[in-house]
Amino acid sequence: MIDIENKYIHAKEIDPIRGKPAYAIVNTKSGSEIACVAWHTGWRRFVMYTDTPVVFDIGCLKSIIKFIEGLKP
Repeated sequence: MIDIENKYIHAKEIDPIRGKPAYAIVNTKSGSEIACVAWHTGWRRFVMYTDTPVVFDIGCLKSIIKFIEGLKP
């Protein structure tokens, strides 16, 4: 578990995607993986992907942004 300074969600390192680190964004209460942070080759930066619609409040979004900003390519 990677603490991203939010009581509702955290990050978890998962298998690399296309040779780059990848992380699941996990609902702390249910343990459900709700998003993925991984390298986007076209944009040459880490981005967040979702498979299904998700709802984040501003606090969760700020935590995710801070986490992504701290990642090194």
